[in-house]
Amino acid sequence: MTQLRRAAAPSDFDDSLRLTPVGRGSYRAEAPERWSALIGVHGGYLAAIATHAAEVFAADCCARTVSTTFLRPAVPGPLSIGVTELRRSRSLCTLVVDVGQARRTVASTRVTLVGRDVPNGIEWTPPVAIDLPDPADCEPIVDRSPSPHFRRAVGTLDPSSLPFTDGPRAMVRGYLRPNDARPIDAMWLAMASDWFPPPAFVRTGPPVGGISVDLTTHVHRTLERLEDDWLMGQFEITTSDGGMATEHGVIATLDGVLLAESFQTRWMVAK
Repeated sequence: MTQLRRAAAPSDFDDSLRLTPVGRGSYRAEAPERWSALIGVHGGYLAAIATHAAEVFAADCCARTVSTTFLRPAVPGPLSIGVTELRRSRSLCTLVVDVGQARRTVASTRVTLVGRDVPNGIEWTPPVAIDLPDPADCEPIVDRSPSPHFRRAVGTLDPSSLPFTDGPRAMVRGYLRPNDARPIDAMWLAMASDWFPPPAFVRTGPPVGGISVDLTTHVHRTLERLEDDWLMGQFEITTSDGGMATEHGVIATLDGVLLAESFQTRWMVAK
């Protein structure tokens, strides 16, 4: 079994999301080769950089719901990012963030943000139960895929939900954490919602089930730092019909506190 350790070098997550302002609501960035996935640049990276741009633009707010439509694959290289404000009130802000490359939009993201000091918020949350074995009994994700984006975090998979095993359920679940002690913030959770292998791969092989169409992540809460060694993640597709499947995912702390919830549509057509 491969030993799981925190990376000695600092994480490149924040460096890879660096924005260069070129005007009000306009930025440039560089999609690194290390964020490559099975098809082009990792979709979670595009959702993360859109989230980052939204929070830079509306610095007095924090992103809560991030809905990205992937229009075409992006490739490593220069990106142009434009932020448009649709609505702003004292409590809420709604933005559209378009990520472009080679004069074409590759992803369009609608971000709902909430003021950082909104009073009188009503709260409740039941604990999330994810049935996982001990992390030492799980398999490191990087041992199962050469895709570079899997090295941008540390994660393991439950042996009962491994890709390419013809399992009865289209579900992957396991543990994950950043490469270093950075905050668990909205842009990291937007990325993490798309970081695990597609759950359809438990029942079928790529490219079927691996093509993202839309990804919506709702950020319930963030963490200044990760108190425990791991977060838990579970992603499942229960129904695929007419070429489209809806994946539901959750990311939670080890004691069951829900951090983020995601819904993703994937294209399920054999070529």
